[in-house]
Amino acid sequence: VVPVTATQVTAFTYSNASSFLSQLSNFRSDTAPTTIPTLFETVSEIGEISLPAGTAIALKSIDPQLTADALASSLTQMGTFREVTLYSFAAPDFFHDYLKPLINFKQASVAFQLDSFFIVAENETVAQEIISCATSGTCLSQAPFFSETSAQLSTASSLLRLSLQGSVAESVSRQMESLFGMPSLTESLPNYPLTAHQFTYDRNFAHVTFLCQESRATGPALTGGISESFTLQLENGVLMPPQFFSNHRTGGHDIVVQDMANKLYLLSSEGKTLWKKQLDNPVLGGIEEVDLLRNGNKQFAFATKNKVYVLDRTGASVGSFPLQFKDAITQPLSVFDYDNNRKYRFVVTQGDNVLMYGPDGKMIRGFSFKKAKSEIVLPPQHIRMGNKDYIAIAEKNGSLNLLHRTGRIRVPLASKFQFSEIPIAEEGNAFVVITADNNKVSITQEGKTSSQALNVSGNYWFTTLGRTKATLDDNLLRINGNLAELPFGVYTPPKIVQIGKQQLITLTETQENKVYVFTTEATLLPGFPVYGTSIAALRQGSSGERAQLVVAGPNKEIILYSWSF
Repeated sequence: VVPVTATQVTAFTYSNASSFLSQLSNFRSDTAPTTIPTLFETVSEIGEISLPAGTAIALKSIDPQLTADALASSLTQMGTFREVTLYSFAAPDFFHDYLKPLINFKQASVAFQLDSFFIVAENETVAQEIISCATSGTCLSQAPFFSETSAQLSTASSLLRLSLQGSVAESVSRQMESLFGMPSLTESLPNYPLTAHQFTYDRNFAHVTFLCQESRATGPALTGGISESFTLQLENGVLMPPQFFSNHRTGGHDIVVQDMANKLYLLSSEGKTLWKKQLDNPVLGGIEEVDLLRNGNKQFAFATKNKVYVLDRTGASVGSFPLQFKDAITQPLSVFDYDNNRKYRFVVTQGDNVLMYGPDGKMIRGFSFKKAKSEIVLPPQHIRMGNKDYIAIAEKNGSLNLLHRTGRIRVPLASKFQFSEIPIAEEGNAFVVITADNNKVSITQEGKTSSQALNVSGNYWFTTLGRTKATLDDNLLRINGNLAELPFGVYTPPKIVQIGKQQLITLTETQENKVYVFTTEATLLPGFPVYGTSIAALRQGSSGERAQLVVAGPNKEIILYSWSF
């Protein structure tokens, strides 16, 4: 339960609480306690964890129910964080009074339980950091440099002192100087990720081990895969999964998200709220990134129930936007950029009507497909095959319209399809429809169809990006034919993301709240899964930067992770 961001850790074990507390009293030359608090008889290990935000005490219980009962009279429930109940602790100096000088901490105020560990922290920030490390898999135990060091330490430790973040404990430095005549280590080892100083009792003597190993990197990145960059709370619960948005000023990315009160936020990559904007309704689908002025400055484009917005990165509306509509918009906004020249087409769906607008917010009169014969059931899509453009519009009556840019029928189709929620996909030189009864229908550019029964479960998803294909059948994820068997659960659809020169596939298990990221070989990236409750967004770091992933947490939380390839 020690975060990789900790600066110091002191941990000690004992087998007899009465003898242990009596020896401590003798050492302090004070009166031994006449009664032993039951709490100390229910734990086998106690540790003090120092973090930049404060300190915490961790207790390793041998019987969690007895430990909980012993602490109960000092606890008052105060809230939750990531589904972990937080309590106020009414005896801030309890551990110091009994355990000094092993414990010097006097401000214990927030308590919580993680499996067999009971932790009392100085403040909520410290509590949240420890809970975050435990739920995200970014604790010290997952760090390669810790594994290398702990392999050389005894598993039967009586007293262990760890120094991290390049700081060598003064007590260790003084002892090494007195024992071996070494100069002060405090200045000579500033970049070492970890030093360990261990005493192991063995009958009438103790083994003393001091270990300090060199590493090529320092800090949280040493988890090998991923570290948590920040977590923050919105004013209300998260409604729309967070997305990245390009910041032309910094060359990096900000984060855009909407809360349950329909408030839109732009957050910096450091977790600062840049602005908030109240919207009339929820965003339909997601937010598209456009360069409406064709000058490298990006804007947000999206639809709500009755408006189409284009906002600049300050939150101000651009040009003649927002567009106001009397009738309800029934599908997410589709944005087409046929020739990648930023001459955008904004496609609005209202039931069976299709409206196309240009960058100036005026309707494109040359688009002839105005009305379908039945309700449109998927957002209109632009698919480019070779040098040909196709606009795909799926109807409730089973018709699939494959159109020219002008709106005329490009591929006549007599077949009807029972559309599912899976968008029309491109595979090779064919269109793919995954039907609601789990048939895969391939359609050539000449309009010929072929059907294949998939023999899959009702929880199936199909997606492609370029030459990469990912399918999910319950817990079976296949990526380009490579199988990754996931734990049983409820998963979001797999999402293929281009990260630099490679593609990654991400999905989230929504019961255990785990976010997975795989390569195209179906290999899980180091450090994953991490904690998260929503569909995740990925982005490539710029030169010298780590890649990033942003995801919602429970209730109001937004979490940003980063990692190095």
